Amino acid sequence: MIYVKRLLCAVLVVFLAACDVPFTKEDPVVVSVGSSKLHLSEIQKQVPEWDSWDDQQRLKFLENWIEEETLYQEAVENGTDKDPVLVRQIEQTVRKIVVDHFLQSFADTMVVGDAEKIDFYHAHPELFLRGKTSISGALIFFRDWQSGDQYYRGHKNLKYDSLPGPHYLIKKIETFESVTETPDSCMITSFDSVEVGTLTKMKYCGGALKIAVVTSKLDSADVLPYEEVAEEVGTQAWLVHRAEVMDRLKKEWKMERPIFSKTDVFSEKEK
Repeated sequence: MIYVKRLLCAVLVVFLAACDVPFTKEDPVVVSVGSSKLHLSEIQKQVPEWDSWDDQQRLKFLENWIEEETLYQEAVENGTDKDPVLVRQIEQTVRKIVVDHFLQSFADTMVVGDAEKIDFYHAHPELFLRGKTSISGALIFFRDWQSGDQYYRGHKNLKYDSLPGPHYLIKKIETFESVTETPDSCMITSFDSVEVGTLTKMKYCGGALKIAVVTSKLDSADVLPYEEVAEEVGTQAWLVHRAEVMDRLKKEWKMERPIFSKTDVFSEKEK
């Protein structure tokens, strides 16, 4: 291995030196193993960043190529490439790659319009559910019981669809938005018990006097607004569209070809 590295270093030095003068050939051989040659153009196809690599990176790449090529040649000399199982695996792999590439060429041209996306969104609301119930609102803190009681009596009949504003009786306000867990288990024990838009009664919890108000509640079964899921809708609609188009094309291609099968390959029971 040390010998190979030294040889490679020598080859690389010569190759790099040759880069400063016009090539005698447009596509020089950088390294070879037996009759197999690795041309500069092949390297640049495999490694587009080759020109920006330093000597150590280039040396490492060439070492790996030599090792892989040596092992491949050894395997071929031992007839491994003629093994029936391997030959069948290679054929099946090639078939799959060819088919996938062919189908991808059709998929790349498929486009789903905005109208189709919106139709898909309305046709499949179950795919875009919120998933978890969430609430928004505020916790209102008071300095003393008298301030809290006075505030509650003066505002308990109001309906809050937005956050409460500053008030001389209020010590501070802590807001919460679209939370999926209770922001205060003492004031809001569960989402099911929440009455939206109404002040709760004042409690002394966690060393403070406070009132809670929930200004909005979004149920887990609610469908998310289109604007929030537009990208996902587009992806889902495209996948369904692709499946439908591919299914239609496969049927058309089969109809264009004579297809026969022997019925006696099936058992009587399966018939």
